[in-house]
Amino acid sequence: MDFSEQPHQTEIRDSLNKILSEHCSQECLKKYDSGFKHDEDLFSLLSGNGYLGLGINEKYGGSGEDLYDLGILFERLGYHAAPLSLSGCLVDVAQTIQKFNSDSSCNKILGSIIAGEIYTSAILEPSNQDPENPATSALIEGNELIISGTKYLSELASIAKNILVSVNSDEGVLLVLVKSDQVKLTELSSTANSPLFKVDLESVRVDRKSIIHEKGKGLEALRYLLQINMVMRSYFALGVNEKMTSLIASYTSEREQFGRVIGTFQAVSHRAANCFIDLECHRLVNQQASIKLNTSLDCENDALVSKIWAANTSHRTSYSAQHLHGGMGVDKDYVLWRYCLLAKECELINGSASQNIDRLGINITTNQ
Repeated sequence: MDFSEQPHQTEIRDSLNKILSEHCSQECLKKYDSGFKHDEDLFSLLSGNGYLGLGINEKYGGSGEDLYDLGILFERLGYHAAPLSLSGCLVDVAQTIQKFNSDSSCNKILGSIIAGEIYTSAILEPSNQDPENPATSALIEGNELIISGTKYLSELASIAKNILVSVNSDEGVLLVLVKSDQVKLTELSSTANSPLFKVDLESVRVDRKSIIHEKGKGLEALRYLLQINMVMRSYFALGVNEKMTSLIASYTSEREQFGRVIGTFQAVSHRAANCFIDLECHRLVNQQASIKLNTSLDCENDALVSKIWAANTSHRTSYSAQHLHGGMGVDKDYVLWRYCLLAKECELINGSASQNIDRLGINITTNQ
């Protein structure tokens, strides 16, 4: 079986590495450790070179609907710890609109996203472990929706043009675009200082035209959004884990103890080898999930497997990296600590490994 990438995918990876390595040096990243974590110059550069169109059909100005290509972008963002949070915009909004709406207004949204307009999503809710059944409600009055509820962990909501929210209504689940100036935003503190916000909606009125999917497709669209979000975040985690694994290899091949390079000790080499095995298994399940999502709107089990590997690999690799680096791992003049924080965020967002194993087990036992 051939797992090699197509030539254009190798070119995407190489060109992204060149751009991101120039803009994500340790000195460049330091200013985002405590400040607002969004590099507008880098975002504009990616937009200007067409990278925001990865995974979007050519008729909207994108490079094609191959989610593997989009996964490469998120993998490289993770590898370079880029100060950009793009899953809400490029995944939740762009991909869901592309799959569930062909209206001309939605075509314009996809074009504006490729051109560098920021959209985001607000799907998750405090104390709600079932995102497919949102507590946020929408009262339908004629051609208007009146939305009330609270969302959280919304990326870049303070600079987004519109926010995609999930609601329950008399017509079932709906996905609706709300203008960001219609909601109350509260910035949240996060493990890796990601730009996350709580979104409060208090009787927000929007036109029915703000619904981004065809009638009766709301729950299907939400399920697809949750699955593709899980997979693309797993790609980001893959990049983070690949970087930590490379740091392990580099450090243990140079650090000497007892007159020997520590990588020559059997316990150290076995520990590093386990990280590499985890990494390649993680890569494979991501590849399987993204390829299946290219042809199917419902690949929940593949998305769950991808997330489970992302969570477990992030936990084990960051722990091993800290252990094998000794005191260097927590030195903020060294690179590793930033990746360990990202790994913890990747591990827990969209639910922990144990939570998703439970969901996968239920699906398997009920033949889903």
